[in-house]
Amino acid sequence: MLHSRKISHTKTLTMPPLVLPKVHLSWTQMNTWITNPERYKRETFHGGKKLDTEYLQYGKEIATMIEEGRHKELLPDLITYDTPEHKIECEVAGVPVLCFLDTWQSDSNLFREYKTGTIPWTQKKVQKHDQLLFYATALKWSTGKMPEYCDLDWIETRKQLQEREDFWGPTKKDIMVTGRIVSFHREFDEREINYMEQLIIRTATEISEAYINHINSL
Repeated sequence: MLHSRKISHTKTLTMPPLVLPKVHLSWTQMNTWITNPERYKRETFHGGKKLDTEYLQYGKEIATMIEEGRHKELLPDLITYDTPEHKIECEVAGVPVLCFLDTWQSDSNLFREYKTGTIPWTQKKVQKHDQLLFYATALKWSTGKMPEYCDLDWIETRKQLQEREDFWGPTKKDIMVTGRIVSFHREFDEREINYMEQLIIRTATEISEAYINHINSL
C-alpha cells in the first residue's frame, strides 16, 4: 500500500520579499501570530518572556525521553518510527519553515505526533488541529511527496500525590503519565495542503510587514 504520493507544488504561489524576526517560521510562531498578534510581538519583537507552564516542561521531558529511547518501561505501548525528532528545514513557496516531527517513518513518509496532557483529545479536535497540516505541508515541500495520513497519540497525564520519606515535608502533586495511550488517525487531502500553503504565505507576509513597521519605529 502506498502511503504517500508525488504531487507538484502549486505554481501560482508567489512570495514577496520577507523581513522576518526569526530565520524560520515554525508552527508555534504561526499559531501565536494568528491567535494573539500582540503576544507574538511582545515575545519576538521585544524579547519578552515566552509562555511556559509545568505541563509544557513535563511534555518536553517526555519528548526527550522518547527521543532517547528511555520511554519503553513507562510507555510500553507507544508506537515509534525509525526517525525520532525528525528535523524539517525547507521553504514553502518561498517561506523558510522549520519543524520537528516527533517520529517519522522514512520509507513511507508517515509521522506521528505525541501529546501529553490531562484533557482528552477527540477525533474532532485532531481533525481541526492545524499543526498536523503544517507538518504534512513541510513534508510535501521537503520530500516532494504528500503524506496520506498521520497519527496523533494522546499520552494521558495527571497530577497525583507522591509519597515522601520526610513526614514534615510539604505535600506535593507531581505530573505523571498514566501509561494510557489513545491514538487518532488523521488523513490528508491535497486541498487542505493548499490551504495551509496559503496560510503560511499570508502569515509570513503579515509578520514581515509588522516587523518592518517595528524596525522603522525604532
